[in-house]
Amino acid sequence: MPVTEQDPAYIAVVIAILGFLIGVSKGGFGGLGALLTPILALVLPVALAVGVLLPMLMVGDAFAVYMYWKEWNLDLVKCTLPAGIAGALAGTALLSWLPPDGLRVILGIFVLLLVAYKFFSDRIQAMRYEPRPWHAPAAGFLSGIASGMFNNGGPAFSSYLLLQKLKPRPFIATSAIYFALLNLIKVPGFLYTGVLDLPLLFSLWWVFPFIPIGIWVARITLTRVSPAAFEWIIILLLIFSSFWLFWQSL
Repeated sequence: MPVTEQDPAYIAVVIAILGFLIGVSKGGFGGLGALLTPILALVLPVALAVGVLLPMLMVGDAFAVYMYWKEWNLDLVKCTLPAGIAGALAGTALLSWLPPDGLRVILGIFVLLLVAYKFFSDRIQAMRYEPRPWHAPAAGFLSGIASGMFNNGGPAFSSYLLLQKLKPRPFIATSAIYFALLNLIKVPGFLYTGVLDLPLLFSLWWVFPFIPIGIWVARITLTRVSPAAFEWIIILLLIFSSFWLFWQSL
């Protein structure tokens, strides 16, 4: 019997924790973002988990945009967003079309790719980069597909930003405004396909205050946490969630 039928209180606790983690992620611990959909997909169908998370992510986006207001590089956003929108539409179609167990397997594989990205992100930043006209649309399209399917387009977009050698605050600000716009544009597609359930969304109003609390906690603890230890915790949790998704799909 699905967990959702057995213990709705447990689901509520998981969603509350995820609301808090969204705030922590938007407040500076960006690596946590990779865990959000996999964790919720352990207790909900993938499509439902993605739909539940989108409004919470949008609230987090609003806070992040406010904190880094006008520190972004709009030129990078303009050259990636159109392809990102196309990718998000394709990702949303796949999310609504693929069967639940197939989505769990794909999400599990995607999570393992996120682990690989975490190991290679430093090498990406150190690469000698020669820009090509197709790089920005490719990064936008890939991030859009991942965002449309799993609310997790960060790795593709971040890889492109790393190659631009941006300073930390413009990097965070550019990512914040890009995904704020992309998530907003995803809403009609999510509503049309039924991924975003409005009655369910209204029933989760109580989760949203956890997001600014998470942002506040992140801001006061960011300099006190070992980045290396934090990254390893994220990697281990990603690996665990990936194999758990594979097991559930069986």
